[in-house]
Amino acid sequence: MAESPFKFCSACGANDWINKSVREFVCERCGFRHFITPIPAAVALILDAQDRILVIRRAHEPGLGKLGLPGGVIEPEETGEMAAARETCEETGLDIAASAFTYLCTLNNRYLFQGFVWPTLDLCYVARVPCFDGLKADPAEVMETLVLPLDDAPLGEFAFESNAEVVRRLRAAVA
Repeated sequence: MAESPFKFCSACGANDWINKSVREFVCERCGFRHFITPIPAAVALILDAQDRILVIRRAHEPGLGKLGLPGGVIEPEETGEMAAARETCEETGLDIAASAFTYLCTLNNRYLFQGFVWPTLDLCYVARVPCFDGLKADPAEVMETLVLPLDDAPLGEFAFESNAEVVRRLRAAVA
């Protein structure tokens, strides 16, 4: 069974757990049930007029120094498209309207955060821009930005298999 990411029960404050499954943890004292559910995240695939894709090099763990795509956790009151636009702007400086993003697919991912590997659902969106002028990486999140021909993005260098898989799917859709 998995170790619980919960340190204390939300209902009574106890720290004794019964692991019912990899996703259900029950407080031994009061019986309150805590669940691990997938966390929604947005992933942005941004292409220019020459079908080049914007790729980032991650500036933090997990995947420090490996490749990725702009993206992150969807905040309360955001749609996936809004999160893709916000994360793209925060990480790369590109200001793209949420309405420019179109849904491509959803993929499962796992993300190590605060000592626990959380399941995520990566909602993947595509946007097109005329060019990549104005890129400005946020050094807290991105070591560098790369603009690569879609077919040349090195899939084996991505931090997350879900990012590599969505690039594969985008290649098939664009071909």
